[in-house]
Amino acid sequence: MRRQDFTELRTPDELAEYVRGTYEFIAANEQLKKPARLGREPYKSFVEELMPFSRFCSWKYGHREDVRCALAPDSRNYDAVVYDYDVLKKEIVEDSKHAVEITWPIDGKHRFKQNKQMSERGFADANAWHGYDTSQHEADIDRQLQIAEKKALRDYPEKGGSTIIFVFETFLFWADDQKHMDLINKFKSKLSKISLQVDNVILMTVDGDQNEIVEIENY
Repeated sequence: MRRQDFTELRTPDELAEYVRGTYEFIAANEQLKKPARLGREPYKSFVEELMPFSRFCSWKYGHREDVRCALAPDSRNYDAVVYDYDVLKKEIVEDSKHAVEITWPIDGKHRFKQNKQMSERGFADANAWHGYDTSQHEADIDRQLQIAEKKALRDYPEKGGSTIIFVFETFLFWADDQKHMDLINKFKSKLSKISLQVDNVILMTVDGDQNEIVEIENY
């Protein structure tokens, strides 16, 4: 597996199949688990960019054959791209690029420490909190808002449009917990006041293992 494999243009279904097969291959291979847990490349790009991007493509485009999706090669302006595809001519439609940026509120030092413990000991120190304690949730929200403020300084002037995806993990935000949903709504309210120069802003909550969408909104 190489990062350049992630930049191969695929239909949403092809991309979903590739992601599923690659994830299962890594999970079944003990030699690959350690570098994957430590967030080394290309595993970091696979988990933090390609997996949520694939879910986005499946959600937005379904089983369409006339689009092609991939991570962006060597782009500092966005993480992924979607192109319209002329099925008859078998070529990308000119000026149809849709740029996608993906953000996570990751505490890099904490995650590296936990993943290192998991690799060395087979388990990591628990990060537990009381049900009424929302400090971790609020910290993640604050990190995402800080990211949004930085993204607001950047323009995404693609002719095919642009999207920013703000990702949260469901182990923090549960749909059946009103406190969590209140925090998510508070995040969306604050986010709406930030002038992001994009066409679409997406909120995605995913399961860390399967990367399934629990809630996704377009506004």
